[in-house]
Amino acid sequence: MEMSSRLTFLLHALLIILLSPLAYAQSDEVNALILAGRYTEASNKLEALAESTKDITMKSWCYYQIGEIHYNYTHQYTRAAAAYDKILKLEKKGLAPVELYLAIIKKGDVYSRMGNYHDAIQTYDRLIKLAPASHFVHKTGLQKIRDINTGLADLREQQRIAIQYKGTPLAAIAQFQIAELYRNPSQLNQPEKAISKYEALLETHPEAMVAPEARWRIANLRHTILNQSALAMATYRKVIDDYPTSNFAAEALFQMANIHRTAGKYSLAIPVFERLKQRYPNFWNMHAVLYWIGICHEKNLNYPKAIAAFETFHHAYLPQLDPAYLGQISMHDKSISEVEAEIGKKIVQLTKQMAETELERLNTARANRDFSEALNIARNLIATSPHTPQAEQAAEQLSTLQHLTAIENLREQLQNNTLAPTDAARARLQIGTIYEQKPLQDYLNAIEAYQEVLKNHPDSTYAAEALYRSGIVYAEHLSVPNEAIEAYKYVIASHPNTLQAMMANFQLGEIYRKLHRYNEALQAYEATIGYPERDRYLAGGYRDSFADRAQFRIGRVYYDDNRYDEARSVFEELIQSRTRSPRLAAAYIYLAAISEEHAENRQAVEFYKKAETLITNNPVQMMMLIEEANALGTLQSTDPSAVMRYLAEKQKRLSTETTKSD
Repeated sequence: MEMSSRLTFLLHALLIILLSPLAYAQSDEVNALILAGRYTEASNKLEALAESTKDITMKSWCYYQIGEIHYNYTHQYTRAAAAYDKILKLEKKGLAPVELYLAIIKKGDVYSRMGNYHDAIQTYDRLIKLAPASHFVHKTGLQKIRDINTGLADLREQQRIAIQYKGTPLAAIAQFQIAELYRNPSQLNQPEKAISKYEALLETHPEAMVAPEARWRIANLRHTILNQSALAMATYRKVIDDYPTSNFAAEALFQMANIHRTAGKYSLAIPVFERLKQRYPNFWNMHAVLYWIGICHEKNLNYPKAIAAFETFHHAYLPQLDPAYLGQISMHDKSISEVEAEIGKKIVQLTKQMAETELERLNTARANRDFSEALNIARNLIATSPHTPQAEQAAEQLSTLQHLTAIENLREQLQNNTLAPTDAARARLQIGTIYEQKPLQDYLNAIEAYQEVLKNHPDSTYAAEALYRSGIVYAEHLSVPNEAIEAYKYVIASHPNTLQAMMANFQLGEIYRKLHRYNEALQAYEATIGYPERDRYLAGGYRDSFADRAQFRIGRVYYDDNRYDEARSVFEELIQSRTRSPRLAAAYIYLAAISEEHAENRQAVEFYKKAETLITNNPVQMMMLIEEANALGTLQSTDPSAVMRYLAEKQKRLSTETTKSD
């Protein structure tokens, strides 16, 4: 949950605490009407209650709920703003500050939804002036204003790129980024506008690599933001029908099943979950799929199937599950051990299985390359005989079998010739990426799959991605840099106006730099900077990009080549022109090292101090400093506390030497 959402939740929770017992009863009644889709009836009931009560807090609560109905469900934003205005008019009657703060935030959000960013900024500015500087909502107001201004600036840049590169894959990426800016609640916050931008992208670039995600984003906005379940369900189906080999098809099935489940339609949810389990066995959220299948069967009183699902979840997935993923099963507030205990209570002892026989069947199926059958046997073996050596052997193979089965499914679709050309290209590329990643890490088969993409779809963007991925495999896993260089050059020559061409230029720079071919490295990095930037937003407002990395690497190349004046100029330029770069602290470290090379100890101390200030309580700058500056040879530790000690010792030693020389 992003910061402003957490803040709104906290303020709303405080508001609820202030309510009387009567309000709690009214809240349950209103919530029931909203869940039933009876928004007008709920709004009218709240209006009548607000007019009849003399309790200021109760009035505020009623108007807040009316605003939320129109903001989240009916999308009548003018009426939502009017409701929040009624809360603000209660200020002179002694309304608690927390309620005023919440109403101001919500009114600003409404203006953003309407695209009226000028009034939104003025509204947040009112919050800044009203709340004490020490209050957390003061910082929220400042952040919201910064986010809007940053979003509008990014919007103009992406619009420029879309025009300049019209008709190319880069234009498609720019259109997607525009939609993302409108989608993001912490930027432009216009979901309806985002939907129209995604739809425009799909119309102009139907075969773009981002097309599946664009269609899924439309469905997800209707589902999670606009509360339009029927439209969301129809759009999720379109994701599955139009992009069956995309990872977003699996995501769409998961969300469709959850729409049925949360509506209490368990018999409809189960076959959707089962379809997801069978068609996309390597789905990242498979633990949640198994858990919710168990819940649905339990609700339907089908206990044998519920037990089977819970057993699989309990023994196959929960032991390896990162606690951060417990939120996917609505248990974010529990520990792994607490979940184990809770699931254990649901499970009864199953009939003793012939574990040895099942393991033999598993091995036979795998030897026959029937990975789907082997996977089913492994899951059942782990579920029914969890504490046997045979189950342990099956568990060790589970992840590998999931990925091999996914490849088997994709190849079956290719062999059946049922896929459109774009889907076939996507399927072949996905086979390569599955081979490349853990647990398979079968790099030769990955390269072979990527070559199939080039052979069958040479002009598609997927071919550019296959070439780029081949370069990564050659360079990072097979240690054949010359093959990597050829792959990257091929991307640049055959698909010049693509994101992959930009990234290939950067990777060429990386290879040349490591080979000490410095002039060629500089040319590659400069070429990277010549492409439109694609920013990645980091914590603390920092913005990373390949261009940012390339500019920093240019400085490193000059430094490694003992061209200290050029290096100094590059790092100084980066600090001046890229004020939100995550590499600022690392740049100061290099400037300090250069100053030391020139015996400019006082200047070096100043640069070390600036780096130390930046990394203090700043994990983004600290991480980048460790990654970028350890190449100096003197800063080798990856422990943040050791880095801080190193900088302190450096400054102390240099200051002492300076004093002695004076």
